[in-house]
Amino acid sequence: MKVPYFAYGSNMHLAQMAIRCPGARTLALVSKRGWRFMINDRGFVTAIDDPGAEVLGCLWELTDEHWAELDRYEGVSSGFYTRVKCQVVRMDNGVIVDTIAYRATSEVPGVPGAEYADTVIDGARDVGLPEEYVSLIESWRDGPPES
Repeated sequence: MKVPYFAYGSNMHLAQMAIRCPGARTLALVSKRGWRFMINDRGFVTAIDDPGAEVLGCLWELTDEHWAELDRYEGVSSGFYTRVKCQVVRMDNGVIVDTIAYRATSEVPGVPGAEYADTVIDGARDVGLPEEYVSLIESWRDGPPES
């Protein structure tokens, strides 16, 4: 099997992914230690390095065509996001998985658009992330949460 995709933003939204990447399937819920969830100054999800944090999301099994579509959506050729190799831990069995995720080139905190925020929050619920983590995502709705 090819390396799976680690989604932790709007690409957790099942209906959106069914349109963008028809036939893609989710594999497992996962945790990425050492990353922290944030919304950047373009209004989109990314992760930044933080040894004490973790980002939750899901793994997707993708085809080459799906990867090409995600590269377009994420703005890779425009320099908005880059693909990064990382390891995540399956939340169901603790197995470490080599995967690829997208991280934004901008790590300046910002505010998401309302529709995009709803897509990310609904996606987190779609895939079954714990409600406590969904609350963390929701805390970014109006910009960086109070520390």
